[in-house]
Amino acid sequence: MSLPIFFGIFYFIILTIINTTGGYGIFVDEYYYLACSKRLSWGYVDQPPFSIFLLSLFRIDGNSILFLRFIPAVFAGFSVFLVGNLTQRFSSQRFAIVLPCFATMTMPVLQVIFGFYSMNAIEVFFVVLLVTISIQLKDSPKHWMSLGVVIGLGVMNKHTFVLYVLAVLIPYVWIHFKSVYKNRFFYLGAVIAVVIVLPNLIWQYHYEFPSLEFYKNAYKMKNINLSLFQIIFDQILSVNPATLPLWICGIYFFLKNKEFRYLGIAYLLLLGLFLFFKSSRPDRIASFYPILFAGGSAFILSDLWKKVLLSLILIVGIVLSPVGLPILPLPLLSRYVDILGVVPKIEAGNRTLLPQWFADRLDWQEFYFQVDKSLLSLSQEELKETAIVGNFYGQAGSLEFYKIRIPVISGHNNYYLWLEELKINPKHLVVTSEETAKILEPFFQEKQLIGTYSRQYTMESEIPIYVLKKSRVNIKDTYSLFKFYR
Repeated sequence: MSLPIFFGIFYFIILTIINTTGGYGIFVDEYYYLACSKRLSWGYVDQPPFSIFLLSLFRIDGNSILFLRFIPAVFAGFSVFLVGNLTQRFSSQRFAIVLPCFATMTMPVLQVIFGFYSMNAIEVFFVVLLVTISIQLKDSPKHWMSLGVVIGLGVMNKHTFVLYVLAVLIPYVWIHFKSVYKNRFFYLGAVIAVVIVLPNLIWQYHYEFPSLEFYKNAYKMKNINLSLFQIIFDQILSVNPATLPLWICGIYFFLKNKEFRYLGIAYLLLLGLFLFFKSSRPDRIASFYPILFAGGSAFILSDLWKKVLLSLILIVGIVLSPVGLPILPLPLLSRYVDILGVVPKIEAGNRTLLPQWFADRLDWQEFYFQVDKSLLSLSQEELKETAIVGNFYGQAGSLEFYKIRIPVISGHNNYYLWLEELKINPKHLVVTSEETAKILEPFFQEKQLIGTYSRQYTMESEIPIYVLKKSRVNIKDTYSLFKFYR
């Protein structure tokens, strides 16, 4: 068995065991993705359809959530395999392959990404595949068609994949312009990519390009205003600080090598955009670091230095592993991250006792139980004319997943487009936040407190649950008040 295959299988097994035996529960976004998978479409407000189509194949419900962890673990294994395989193109030394594989496996940000189902886990695979194929273009121009398929599927998985595509191909085409513009396979590849993406473009046009509004709002509302120093520090931390010499060497290796110079330029372009927009999300360009690991490992010729660096990477990786992997009991995890003091805050408006990516996996079934209990105060006749408003897609998705007894509505992202699917025109609404209740209260005759809910690790305590009774207007006429794309 080759080393790339061995490490790919090894990482897949490790992640599968950790994230299926523990995992801290279903992540908030996963509830939403599961809701999307029950409503297949060529597009969604906040994502293209590829990852949702894939998820729908497994028909995941409460008894089969294993696949929520299994699928990203598969892509994690394939990604590590591709990193090892890519390294073999730069160096034939066995230890040169070991180093970037372990570096990739110990990246806390990738451990988080591969720890739950999302388009991000799939994107890492597509980024490494994109680079792997691009290296073969010079010797085999027909691979432009393969690249077109990868680009099309990658964009259909996540729109922002196009940034990786542009970062890689702009310098590549610039450097190899004479051989590219005369190559018919280049144009065939472009046509293939456009054809694959076209259904989503048509969907976007039909709904007046809602994803553009989503990305604009997400940048404004979720991004935290950090200094450039803090952004770079969080980037180094999330990649595993011990890998810093490796990926710095990788940048130098690519820039000094004429054949692969475009990859060094690609990273600098991505980093420049990342810093220009002052992104507080260290995962935005995380998918490119395994490429740099491969180049850095080829640059470091001394086995001694590779062993020293690998030892540091493994030691620091083990220390940081509870930040990326769900391996500690929750009370211990809370104390551990507090002692480390190195967990970045990645989105505005989130206050938790744990890293956000763990806190948002907790207490959702308890939330459902508390909301369901509050419905006992309503008569059977009232329940038939009542819907519940999820304050955001996580609330709405979790209530749907655990099969709350009344229809669930929300204005968050694609839930807003699904409002037209509601089979009843409710006269009463149950709302799960004070803010939503204040907005909707003028349209109802009565407001009644029917319960509260709390989530232990997100600092949400005694949040009111109201029922708004006897609507003064047709509820469907107020749907525009529900809309928020973020």
